[in-house]
Amino acid sequence: MTILENVSLRDRTTFSVGGQARFLVEVHDETELKDAVAYAKEKGLAYLPLGGGSNVLVSDDGYDGLIIVIHMKGIERVDDPDGRHARLFVSAGEDWDSFVAYAVKESLWGVENLSGIPGTVGASPVQNIGAYGSEVKDTIESVRAYDCENECIVELSNAECEFGYRTSIWKRERVHPLIVTRVTYRLSRRATPKLSYKDLALYFEREGVLNPSLEHIRSAVLEIRAGKFPDLSAVGTAGSFWKNPTVSQIVYRELVLRYPGLPSFPAHDGAVKLPLAWILDRVCNLRGHTHGRAALYENQPLVLIAFPGCTSFEIESLVSHVSSLVHHTTGIVIEREVVNIG
Repeated sequence: MTILENVSLRDRTTFSVGGQARFLVEVHDETELKDAVAYAKEKGLAYLPLGGGSNVLVSDDGYDGLIIVIHMKGIERVDDPDGRHARLFVSAGEDWDSFVAYAVKESLWGVENLSGIPGTVGASPVQNIGAYGSEVKDTIESVRAYDCENECIVELSNAECEFGYRTSIWKRERVHPLIVTRVTYRLSRRATPKLSYKDLALYFEREGVLNPSLEHIRSAVLEIRAGKFPDLSAVGTAGSFWKNPTVSQIVYRELVLRYPGLPSFPAHDGAVKLPLAWILDRVCNLRGHTHGRAALYENQPLVLIAFPGCTSFEIESLVSHVSSLVHHTTGIVIEREVVNIG
């Protein structure tokens, strides 16, 4: 295990902004992970796990602690005796989209709608990633993690992960550090397509396809995403920067009177989920809005992009402006998806 000093985090995040980590270590198995955490504790350092860096914004001041980069690899498949499902034991450092491609190739249903999402497998339960009518919680059976406080390996069931909309037990401040080392997915060997999401439904309606294959669904999702998300080789981004807000039925009825055509989706406990992209575009007129070298992406205003040379200060300034304008205009307080480091 090699501890590196003063390592730039720009090249280790998809935003490509921010300062240096005081210390950084790459771990390839649970033993190295335990040693890295022990090192941080011994030196009195803050520590933080990092996967693909696809959902984080690093401060310009960097991180004054130890960044632990998870490089654990490996996929193991075990078919259920019922013949209808298969369990996949996937190490946290595996690339998420490569895992999705593997599942599709193996004719296993459940994660195909999540194609094209950047990052690693270890981040999937933390964020409860979701897209195009699917959430990863619906396929996760359990999560293996290192309990940094009690210095032991634990196995959390789906229920113990406390999944919610883009959240989980890992995002609850009351929880002591748990670093994901492996995720167990239970996928279907029988066709279980989810095609109700508007973009997907319209895609296959245009194609005239009633029963698309796994490969066709993955291809469709990748094509749709390509039209909404920028090229990471040209600009930095963490994808959707904010969560879609949830409001009460009363608030929704008030808003739809002011903004006819405001779309909505059912949420938990009778609440209503609103598409923030529609509000940013149609209500706040913010599509393509630029602040310094940070901007809202022209094709999808929910996505914040960073042009070369952008700083996290510029991004935070744009975020503050957008959040204030949305609240002033609609009364809605929007919540970010992206996690701050430093």
